[in-house]
Amino acid sequence: VGMKFFSDFYQSDIIVASPLGLKMATSDENEEEGDIDFLSSIEVVLAHESDVMLMQNWDHVVDIMEKLNHQPKKSTGIDFSRVRNYLLSGQAARWRQTIVVSRFSDPHLVSTFNRYAKVIAGKMKIRRKIPNDEASICNVLTKVRQVFQRVSCDSIAMQGDSRVKYFKDTILPQLIRSKQKHTLIYIPSYFDFIAVRNVMLKNEIATHHFASVTEYARVSEVGRGRARFLQGRKRIMLYTGRAHFFMRHHIKGAKHLIMFGLPEYPEFYPELLNMLSEKVSGGNGSDDDEMLDIDSPVSCLNLFTKYDAQCLERVVG
Repeated sequence: VGMKFFSDFYQSDIIVASPLGLKMATSDENEEEGDIDFLSSIEVVLAHESDVMLMQNWDHVVDIMEKLNHQPKKSTGIDFSRVRNYLLSGQAARWRQTIVVSRFSDPHLVSTFNRYAKVIAGKMKIRRKIPNDEASICNVLTKVRQVFQRVSCDSIAMQGDSRVKYFKDTILPQLIRSKQKHTLIYIPSYFDFIAVRNVMLKNEIATHHFASVTEYARVSEVGRGRARFLQGRKRIMLYTGRAHFFMRHHIKGAKHLIMFGLPEYPEFYPELLNMLSEKVSGGNGSDDDEMLDIDSPVSCLNLFTKYDAQCLERVVG
């Protein structure tokens, strides 16, 4: 019996694709909607390892879900005698089974599932609760005072702006006033990183005292920024969540950690805190700055909103 692993979309029973690859296959060169008729008869959708897709670009998954089970525009070799009635009446999405598998629960995953899982048989969510003795905070080896600061927020869409405002009005003035060195700021979202970076650039003092490590930076830029941060020539390091996910950098010279938001992956929390060290090599700063930095103990400040309950549970139980 012959077996063919690859065939045309219209002749395939199973499609295995990445969200970006499928988006490119259904869009033309101008990123306008192309041929999506082969997605009209999808009966089962499995989003496997959704947490990894979340670290890439979840918007691609949303775009693909939006294109499923539309009425076809062309009759591409369709045998109409085999077409079910609910497909003709535009109710294909009501019969489609949607399965989302992830290591953890996230508001983006839950929102997408609630929006596009329209099956008439109902919905079911299975989530594992984290007991206190299995929380990731138990794996922190560094002796450090950990402060969890709740930021007031009116809606989930405004939580990023609320964090940026709190950072701009409360945290950044304290960092500038105290001249605190070796401060690592972990920012899970790249969009929040852009906002924080813009705040730093607009400040006359802070713009000269920070470096950044992102997933888009060149290797030379990352190495230069990390070296200046270790030597104390740059007081603040901005570090994105996706850079840690893909690269797993060990940032040397960090003594103070500010988490702009709790990490999605619980193991990131002890990894970041275990980077902190009381003994950091000084740099080219003044003697007064060095003495102020030596006297300051290791610290960790975690910002969260009421919409970070699931992340908070994975960290503290």
